[in-house]
Amino acid sequence: MTVTAMSGNYDPAASRFLNALMREWGGWRIIGAAETPCMSSAAGSVLRLTLPASCAVVLVPIAHLSKACYHAFAFPMRIIRDGAAPEPIAFVDLVTLLLREPDIGGRVSDRARHIFLRRVIDSALAIAEIGQVRGLDRPFMASDPSFIDAEQALRFGHAAHPSPRSRDEFTHEDSLRFGPEYGNGFPLRWWAVDPDLFASGSVTPVDAAKAMRVLAALDPAFSARAEKAANKNLLPIHPWQAARLMQDPAISWMMSDGLITDLGLGGPSFRATSSLRAVHSSAAPWMLKFSLSLRLTNSRRLIEAHECARGLAIHRLMTGPVGQALKARCPRFHVMGEPAWLALRERDGPLIRETMVTLRENPFMGEHQQPAAVLAALCERHPDERGSHLADLINRTAKAEGERPTEVAERWFQRFLGIAVEPFLVAQGAFGLLFGAHQQNLVLGLRDGWPDALYFRDCQGTGYLSSFLPMLREHLPEAGSDKDHVFDAETAARIVGYYLFVNGVFAVVGALGAAGLADEDRLFAQCRAFLEDLASSGLESRTCLDHLLSSPTIGAKGNFMLSLGNVNENTDVTDPLAAYVQLANPLAQR
Repeated sequence: MTVTAMSGNYDPAASRFLNALMREWGGWRIIGAAETPCMSSAAGSVLRLTLPASCAVVLVPIAHLSKACYHAFAFPMRIIRDGAAPEPIAFVDLVTLLLREPDIGGRVSDRARHIFLRRVIDSALAIAEIGQVRGLDRPFMASDPSFIDAEQALRFGHAAHPSPRSRDEFTHEDSLRFGPEYGNGFPLRWWAVDPDLFASGSVTPVDAAKAMRVLAALDPAFSARAEKAANKNLLPIHPWQAARLMQDPAISWMMSDGLITDLGLGGPSFRATSSLRAVHSSAAPWMLKFSLSLRLTNSRRLIEAHECARGLAIHRLMTGPVGQALKARCPRFHVMGEPAWLALRERDGPLIRETMVTLRENPFMGEHQQPAAVLAALCERHPDERGSHLADLINRTAKAEGERPTEVAERWFQRFLGIAVEPFLVAQGAFGLLFGAHQQNLVLGLRDGWPDALYFRDCQGTGYLSSFLPMLREHLPEAGSDKDHVFDAETAARIVGYYLFVNGVFAVVGALGAAGLADEDRLFAQCRAFLEDLASSGLESRTCLDHLLSSPTIGAKGNFMLSLGNVNENTDVTDPLAAYVQLANPLAQR
């Protein structure tokens, strides 16, 4: 099978693979272009991969060497076999050779290696196709896009992952219909469910069943159809998931027995957000997050009952005194609450996880919503590996304001730290709340190109610092229960180090550095000064700030080896730090 790189000698799939590999494998070093006569003199540095099992080395030109560990590569790669003349090597051939190395392929079973290779190839094919369709789209050049347009501007996926667009059970047609990168809208499938089989939970004043009637009423034709099942409750299902559920004998039996009535497709048109299983409609007051029976990157995407319970708990906290106090400290910080969930129940009581759906507040409704962009899309590199949506935004803003792009980049970064980073450090240091603040969950509200607000989503992964539990239980008695994430301050600091900094702040630094809009060292110095100021502001817990400022290394999740081992993060990982690898910390003072 041949995976063709995108035109112009660019290969986003290979770049993401290499960034992930370099974080976790030691068989490489950076050399100067002068040491490799076969390389173009335009390459200042070259990545040299040593492959003893194949008696070969592979050379990859580096377009931007990043201290943030988000490197930009140039292509083609070249292989030198046992002293022979260098020749080009395709990405898939490189992956195959790497899997022969004992310290890579030798760590896992034959089956895991084959699954890994298939996922890498499938992902690369998907990236190559979307690159041909949308690789040149640059929506941030003209204006600040809407929330959903920015969500769907994320074309290639995770910037440091061996198979960022792997979707095991999806066909190509499924991706065309439901993948966010293609931007297509679709109606939901609706079932009318006997009340005895309908399960839900909510926080007052939200009523999950009534909310679904309101949602269905947005489509008058469908609402009239739904009214014929007025004695039943409405359950929305993602169309892809519905097609699989209807093949389940238990579901088929419920339908044949009249306990479930399939109402077909209807309601407002939804579009997938960058997370695929969460969908958005500008007409609907709720985004819906579905269980999907497929594996995306490292996890199978089924919602668990305890995750829904966490969402309700965090909504209670954020709408009570704790949330109000945090809002007073960080007035431009908004949490998209998840105050309700729905599911189908088996006749003997257990919830059917495959039918679970979470209701998420939608602040992006109507024609006059605030422009906003998920950070993952902003930081995504264009196929040339140097430009990005963020770089387009900075250049547009600089032109509009008559300023030099480099000056605007540093001012933009400073405002980003205050708007998008400070709330999470305050939430942890002053209130003991550990939000899963990676770049996929950070939606940056924009005003004329500048950071103006921060919307956080996915409350179901939120955790607590153990030392704050007595205070939190005054407002939420169940905080810290068996199914909750509870961490000591040191562990929490390391988690924040990855999610908020390596995955978020460093991605911004890398995008600005690769585009030539800022010097990475200057941005890291800005970030350090910001952290030092925050450390002197009187936070109750400074453990996280001290870790960021003083630790010589900073942890990053090992996506490469997790993927290689066919690990399901949702069920197979109990210690979140077990899969972390250590990177040099550019924030620590040398």
